[in-house]
Amino acid sequence: MSDERPAWARRLSSEREARQWSQAEVVAALRAHAPKPLPEGSSMVRQWKRWESGEVMPSDFYKPIIAATFGTVTHAIFPVAGQRDGNAEIVAVSGMETLDIISRLQASDVGNATLDALRITADRLCSEYAHLPGTQLAAEGRQ
Repeated sequence: MSDERPAWARRLSSEREARQWSQAEVVAALRAHAPKPLPEGSSMVRQWKRWESGEVMPSDFYKPIIAATFGTVTHAIFPVAGQRDGNAEIVAVSGMETLDIISRLQASDVGNATLDALRITADRLCSEYAHLPGTQLAAEGRQ
């Protein structure tokens, strides 16, 4: 049986379960990291259940509190889709397309522009790792 919940919802469940916390215990832990008092009683537990089920995504107020509770950063649990155009960055810095870079590498013509283009390509692939499917990144890396 596959889990159709969003990745962030599965992560909330797995982080809580890894600590062997009940949903009430994770809410208590959230309170310790909140900059201001959170809603009382069973209201927060119901909210946590909605988040964990993937029914609703936590608001921008709760995301950093959740991340701090689990000892990580917000984007590790709630990644933001990349808005960079890696190909345009490579061309802007080096004046070369990916095919040009590969041709120069094969011809042993490795200058500063080629090395800059490779650095940007590697940086782009690494930074998109958090939110792109692994198969897509592998295909781009091989390409």
